[in-house]
Amino acid sequence: MKRKAMFCMFCIAVLITGLLIPAQAEQPQTVDLDLSAMSGTMVYAQVYNMMVDPDPYLGKMIRLSGLYTCFNDTSAGVVYHACIIPDATACCAQGIEFIWAGEHRWPDEYPAEGSTILVTGRLEIYEENGLHYLHLVDADVEWEKGA
Repeated sequence: MKRKAMFCMFCIAVLITGLLIPAQAEQPQTVDLDLSAMSGTMVYAQVYNMMVDPDPYLGKMIRLSGLYTCFNDTSAGVVYHACIIPDATACCAQGIEFIWAGEHRWPDEYPAEGSTILVTGRLEIYEENGLHYLHLVDADVEWEKGA
């Protein structure tokens, strides 16, 4: 009887301290707005709306698919990376800048210019030279390597 009571107390102590509760795997962040499944025309309209009225989108996880491009501003020493989405007629395009999470060496570890990429990140606004810009931060970037 005494042994059974001690065993029960041990089990309770273990449960309280969490030793028997398996560690939960880190869950991927939920995407609030998935533009990757939309047509180019719909994405164009949605991104335009985000640029005109960003407040409802700030802090949201956004996913989009498009073409990788970058701009190397040598005078400022900054390389800007973006995902560009052409509309259906390919006459117009919208894009969103992104900051890839982690440390990545440009250009060696980035996709080739014009590669199709899938980017998921949190939308934020920043100010540079008195102007405001949108970008995806802590972004995950996927593309077919070697393509």
